[in-house]
Amino acid sequence: MVEETAQAAGGLAGIIGPLGVNGKLFVAQLINVAIIVLVMWRWVYRPLMKALDDRTKKIEKGLADAAEAADLKEAAEEEKSAAVVSARLKAKEIVEQAEAEAQQERERIAARAKQDVEKIVAEGKEQLQAEKAKLIQQAKSAASELLVLAVEKVAKEKLDAKKDERLIRDSLKSAMERL
Repeated sequence: MVEETAQAAGGLAGIIGPLGVNGKLFVAQLINVAIIVLVMWRWVYRPLMKALDDRTKKIEKGLADAAEAADLKEAAEEEKSAAVVSARLKAKEIVEQAEAEAQQERERIAARAKQDVEKIVAEGKEQLQAEKAKLIQQAKSAASELLVLAVEKVAKEKLDAKKDERLIRDSLKSAMERL
């Protein structure tokens, strides 16, 4: 193999010799460059590419995680908004229910007050009727007393029509003053 390389170098020397390049040296440099490229490819380029691929995968995973976190955040905000809307609706329902209950209570109190007023008015009417009956009874009693007094006076003295009339007027006058 060395001979073949030497022959190839000798053949090359004839081609590149006029250019001022040593063919053996050129072949040795080609072999050295090939070894360096092989070493670089094997122990530098592949691990470097693997590290770059790993780094790219980490970045892509980070971006995917960030997108997922953004989606989760958006979903959480939507859920929060829905919860706020739901809470507002519940609060509105509670307020409406409380207002309805308050209205029912007002109506119940108003009905009870109306019943109480009607009861008081009925009792007042009954009292008025009783007092009216009492006053009528007293008036009848007073009138009958007057009549009795007038009859007694008339019976005691028999008078003429003028004295009779004057006596009745005086009796009525004194009876009215008593009332």
